[in-house]
Amino acid sequence: MFPKKNKLLRQTFVSLLPTIAASSAFLFGGYALAQNYPPYGSDIPLAHFDHGKRPHMTPPPPNLMCPVLSPSCQDVRTAQSEWNTQLLGYDSLDGRSTYQPLVVHQGNRYIAYMAHHAGCAINRLNLTNEVNGTSLVDVTDPQHPIYLTHIPNSPSDGATCTGSLDAAGNQMVHVCGGDTLPSTSPGEASRKRGHYYMLRTNGNASGQPGTESHEVWDVTNPSSPTLLKAIDSGATNTHKDWWECYSGVAYLVANDGTASAVSPDSAPGWQQSGSTQHMKIYNLHDPANPEYIRDFGFVGQQPTAMGSAIEGLVTPPTGIHGPISAGNRVYAAYGVGSNGVVQILDRNKVLNGCKAPGASANCAKSPTQSEMLAPQIGWFTLPGTSLQGGHTSFPIYGEQDGRPRNLILVTSEEGGNECTAGSAPHAAWLYDVTDEAHPKYIAEDPSDPARTKMDVPNGFDYKWVGIIPGNGVADNHCGTANCSQSGIYGNSVTPQDSPKGTNPNNFCNQGARFGIHSSTELFYPPYYGRLAILAWFTGGLRVFDIRNPDDPRAIAYFIPAPNDTGCGPKGGPSPGPGCTMANTGRDGHTVNAIHTNNAEVDDRGLVYIADRAGTGMHIIRLTGQAAAAGNGSDNDQGNDDGQGNDNDQGNGHGNQH
Repeated sequence: MFPKKNKLLRQTFVSLLPTIAASSAFLFGGYALAQNYPPYGSDIPLAHFDHGKRPHMTPPPPNLMCPVLSPSCQDVRTAQSEWNTQLLGYDSLDGRSTYQPLVVHQGNRYIAYMAHHAGCAINRLNLTNEVNGTSLVDVTDPQHPIYLTHIPNSPSDGATCTGSLDAAGNQMVHVCGGDTLPSTSPGEASRKRGHYYMLRTNGNASGQPGTESHEVWDVTNPSSPTLLKAIDSGATNTHKDWWECYSGVAYLVANDGTASAVSPDSAPGWQQSGSTQHMKIYNLHDPANPEYIRDFGFVGQQPTAMGSAIEGLVTPPTGIHGPISAGNRVYAAYGVGSNGVVQILDRNKVLNGCKAPGASANCAKSPTQSEMLAPQIGWFTLPGTSLQGGHTSFPIYGEQDGRPRNLILVTSEEGGNECTAGSAPHAAWLYDVTDEAHPKYIAEDPSDPARTKMDVPNGFDYKWVGIIPGNGVADNHCGTANCSQSGIYGNSVTPQDSPKGTNPNNFCNQGARFGIHSSTELFYPPYYGRLAILAWFTGGLRVFDIRNPDDPRAIAYFIPAPNDTGCGPKGGPSPGPGCTMANTGRDGHTVNAIHTNNAEVDDRGLVYIADRAGTGMHIIRLTGQAAAAGNGSDNDQGNDDGQGNDNDQGNGHGNQH
């Protein structure tokens, strides 16, 4: 899969790990090396998997606002809770609902780009009520973040202060340095030298005729960004993009609305079930002058597709959530939270297929079925089939016992508040894709509703509440047996459900969603291939030790406290009614609870989480057993004393089992 030079680089990198891990005040100081990894550079770190028989621990119960519910204390919410984690810094982000955090080492500063859902809030810097867009925060000192600016949603989207969180905003963001992006002339290189560029989505679900776009901003001065270029104006359903800084290639997620017909890049007629999104691929090596490459997606989505889809679970196949590229591969997750499919693509064939001899005249915008299939190497569905979707597909390249072993970490987005009856618990799965044409599901737990060892039960005691047997549609592409089998939530899960008072207070009783959303997507060592870092909505941040990928184990969590007092009329943080907004679940049950939407890491080993319910940004340091596992310093040397026995003594204050 890898060019020989990448194998040599990865071997060299492995020899440097102890030096890197020892050189940081947090975990490691590998900025120069970190910028070599996707999406910034093309090199890929190598994970070292083992057969360690490490003890599984039941996480400690979360702290609660009311440890015991009573007539005098009826707050059902979780309070701030830490297990092998520590809160370092916080910013309210003026109470804006936030989708994605991205922290960029920009010169000698660390800048957090916080991408927001729809809505409005008062900007603390100018006291103006602004439509949500993108907040920029200096987190060079993580204990004292400095709010730099807010870039409102662009007027072209027509966004207002009311409506669905998912309908507008600027939810996704990537940043590339002009010195990293390739140039085709000395003049271009000179013009970009020292500059930084932010790619963001503008809108999300406008529908026809299409009012959305992607935007490129010059953020060289993060306190005063300037709009450089709008791309694909007249689009609909923009979402989770991926921008390769080393090549300039940007995989934009959108669909072309009728308003885009005036654009030479418009490709109408693509077909999707569920989220109406596919890939529009450009080269943004010169961000001011985008170069269109082609549109692409899952076979059966192309405009010429007719009849039943030949692959996937529905016709037409579900829309893409977002791609991730690494090496000569593109990993594409489809379906978001249902009818999920994960696709493995040959990157070179995706980018150059329409230049190949014999390519059809309309290959770029309306490819034939054979042109859609040509780049595809493999695909698979998920346990539970139609009940689970492809949200994030993160590749982990590694070795075990001296042989290549490559994995994909997959998540499915939970989309219903308070564990909707008939839905399956949404979780994370590991797939062995060493043989890419025949992906194999690993780390299966038949007793778990989602059949995975990477799940979080909804009970505060980490036992399941209200699960009944269920099934998705019949299928045999999930990489294991009995693909459709799944547990689902029944009608009685929360204390409000009939018979009232039967069920205990639990994570499904928080008004909002409980279940996974996404994983981190950056390839930074030392966590890469050692830890899976996941956003679990009302369950907060969740971390799993995956050094033995056949037997992952929970190792850390962080649940923020709700912000009840810190977003006043002058923006946040200032005294006021609080940032954390209300969500409504079963039987009209409304709660102002936290809602961890996404997590990401920086090259210092810090973790940043963004809150969908407006609670803000939290900066977290891993501690104890999670930090030791993350930087490889828990004395097991990757081999667990040679006998598969762990030497870390289970430290970390969980309950071993």
